Amino acid sequence: MKLNSIFKGLIDLAFYLMVPVVVFFPGTILYILIFPQQSIVNVNIPYTEQGFGSGALLFTICFFILFLLFFAGFFQLRKFAGQLLKKKLFSSEVIKSTKKVGQFFTACGLGSFVFVGINSLLTNEGTISITFGISNFSLLLFLLVLGVLFLLLSDAFARALKLKEENDLTV
Repeated sequence: MKLNSIFKGLIDLAFYLMVPVVVFFPGTILYILIFPQQSIVNVNIPYTEQGFGSGALLFTICFFILFLLFFAGFFQLRKFAGQLLKKKLFSSEVIKSTKKVGQFFTACGLGSFVFVGINSLLTNEGTISITFGISNFSLLLFLLVLGVLFLLLSDAFARALKLKEENDLTV
């Protein structure tokens, strides 16, 4: 029970730390577009050598969409943690939320791989470097594995719920 509470608390903390990014990111980008010579917001975005043009805007929009996928997956993970805290492990809500967590994290991981690959080809003149240790590649691979794990958990919970319902009928 205590471990479930710690898990739920950590998920809630991470979720609420992401909320300001979701809320303020579009406004910040709009501000940078309207006032490109501003010095309040320090922007570290590729393709901004000649100002905040279409390449930088496309990069930023793609990045924000991938972040929204991650945020949506985290929201579903938060719902899953709430169900664990209520000890409703074998329910249709748990199955739905684990499946959605898996779908969002897998889509975010695959989309990020494509995004990073295309960005590497465009910014490094066709060369891709592989870094050993903790790198963006290993973090994206971890996110992809985590997404597939939640898809497998969803399938396992669905099978367990079906067995539980069959068992309840025979008793």
